[in-house]
Amino acid sequence: MRKLYFILLLMTATTLSAFAMPKGDAVQEVKKALEGQIFAWNNGDLETAMTYYWNSPDMLWISKNGTDKGYQEVYDMFLQDFKDRSKMGVYTYEPLHIEQVSKEAVYFVFRWKIALDGKQLMGGVSSQVWKKLNSRWVVTSEHAS
Repeated sequence: MRKLYFILLLMTATTLSAFAMPKGDAVQEVKKALEGQIFAWNNGDLETAMTYYWNSPDMLWISKNGTDKGYQEVYDMFLQDFKDRSKMGVYTYEPLHIEQVSKEAVYFVFRWKIALDGKQLMGGVSSQVWKKLNSRWVVTSEHAS
């Protein structure tokens, strides 16, 4: 009976450990990626900032204006809104929630603002789904409001 109990306990522990997700690494990598994107933005480098988005026609952008689907469509929207790079302002954020939802997906919610000459241009709350694709973390969908 003891052997059976031990085997069942071992099988349960093995099964549970198979479902355990690594904590910390993915979250820290996504935080670092967002910091890289913001650094590029604050340097007026829209091209580099956009490399943190999934370059795919399936990338999804959601805002008060509706949805846009596709990396190029979102990039074109940013190019139109920020033709003059000096108008990009300074991007800051405050993390509100970050959660690793799978081995290769992180959900990140944060408050953001863009200020220019000390005045807030825009801001709100954003939620992003980051996925690890081709060994790098990219935003596959974002809801900015």
